[in-house]
Amino acid sequence: MKKKFKVIAADIDGTLCMKGEDLMPLTRSALQQAHAEGALFGLATGRPVDARVLSYAKKWDLGFDFDFAIGMNGGELYDAKTDTTEKYYLLSKENVRKILSFLMPYDINAIVYVDGYEEVRCLKMDEFMAESKARNKSHVIVGGIDTLSEFDTGKIEVQFDGAKRDEMLKVVEANASKDWIMTQTYFDEHHCTFEFQDPHVNKGVGLAKYCEKYQIDLQDVLAFGDQENDLGLMKTAGYGVCLANGADLTKSFAKAVTEHDVLDDGVGHWLYDHVLGEEE
Repeated sequence: MKKKFKVIAADIDGTLCMKGEDLMPLTRSALQQAHAEGALFGLATGRPVDARVLSYAKKWDLGFDFDFAIGMNGGELYDAKTDTTEKYYLLSKENVRKILSFLMPYDINAIVYVDGYEEVRCLKMDEFMAESKARNKSHVIVGGIDTLSEFDTGKIEVQFDGAKRDEMLKVVEANASKDWIMTQTYFDEHHCTFEFQDPHVNKGVGLAKYCEKYQIDLQDVLAFGDQENDLGLMKTAGYGVCLANGADLTKSFAKAVTEHDVLDDGVGHWLYDHVLGEEE
């Protein structure tokens, strides 16, 4: 396949790079070439879209700004052409309270975003939150259910020991509701992340709204992801590619899986092999 795509959307962590890391050189050069050849490029992330996320273009030395950014797993859409951010389907504060109520008996940390990374609220200041605060320069408020459920929010991010995943899955299943969905966004033996959002939200929502706005056929969209919160992206884009290090479920919905993982320039290799031609 040597198809030119009008839009390329990519998840960050585990797809373009590891969390907090720089782009690998082949991925950077491939994105630069694709953009120079006319493809619009944007992020599709679970993070809130703010100045920090948009600054990754400069941090990664791409040489161009992102054309768009999908944040909060599809609940936010930043459009560079209009320099505006739209938000969709916030999780109500009443549902935030209900979710936290059944999670509180367990050894978890829960995080909500009030104003992107400018104001973050959590149940406790653990090692994960301390690292996030230092990395994102966030103002962090620690409190209980009342503190975290004061406002409607894009998502509740729940962190806990990876060894407890099966137990936590049973807890979530026992408290299932039509008012929210839970997606696993990270897992290893030491750490696991669940994210709760309004059931209408997925990364494909933001992608579809962007393409509708500019009358771009979704068949002309290429998307890269790795985790279950990328499923909406995989299903909505004309061509979805999962990284070799991705979740099995995400691979099952992708049209292709990279031969190389994120630490070995998976996105860059795939773009050169299937879209841009010979590797440089």
